[in-house]
Amino acid sequence: MSHQENVDWQAWLTRWDDQQAGYLPDREEQFATMLDVVEQITGPPARLVDLACGPGSISARSLRRWPAAKVVGVDLDPFLLEIARQTVTGARFEATDLRENGWDAVLGDGLVDAVLSATALHWLEADRLGEVARDLARRIRPGGVFLNADTMRLGPTEVPRLDAVAVRLRNEIWESSHASGVEDWASWWDAARAEPAFAELLERREAAFGQRRQGREITLRDSVEALQKAGFAEVAVLGQVADKHLLAAIR
Repeated sequence: MSHQENVDWQAWLTRWDDQQAGYLPDREEQFATMLDVVEQITGPPARLVDLACGPGSISARSLRRWPAAKVVGVDLDPFLLEIARQTVTGARFEATDLRENGWDAVLGDGLVDAVLSATALHWLEADRLGEVARDLARRIRPGGVFLNADTMRLGPTEVPRLDAVAVRLRNEIWESSHASGVEDWASWWDAARAEPAFAELLERREAAFGQRRQGREITLRDSVEALQKAGFAEVAVLGQVADKHLLAAIR
């Protein structure tokens, strides 16, 4: 990692945020809503977890809102975690694999007020999502909150016509963004691979993820039922664009 001292890490985080906004044009408004919901339910949080944090976009915004909060970001990706560590001051970032039992040991002892996640948990298998929900139910204090902004299919077997409409609407949003010049996911990663300073981190990333395969896509029903079965007291959708949902659950 000898060339990394010359990397403009903040520029890479900004470029990531811009790329992600191509898939969710109201991303900043959604983040702000998530933080508003946390404050209304828990008050200013003392402990907050950025789940599957990537380069720390939620962590950075949480600390700007609540500078005294203890924020922990967790992710499997060593490259994105390094961007987070280099750019987000005041948070702790830890490597862990949500696909493995005991992933939450990196959080340390004690309960947390809130767990937030965005555009990440759809990678989990439905059964594994249930396990993670149970882990979260153990980790979030009574009255605390979990918020997840992510793609959750309406259900290709339950409501096939509406599900198909939602997918088309989602794809139209993406196509419009990229037609207007917003960088897409593949181009961002191609650019990262072209940067020699990132070679070691990206090798570690490939080793961590391996041949990741996903079964059927997570549905809204999967997510709601997983949280309800885990023991969350209230679970509801607070916002939706096509099949992107902002799902909230109070412990």
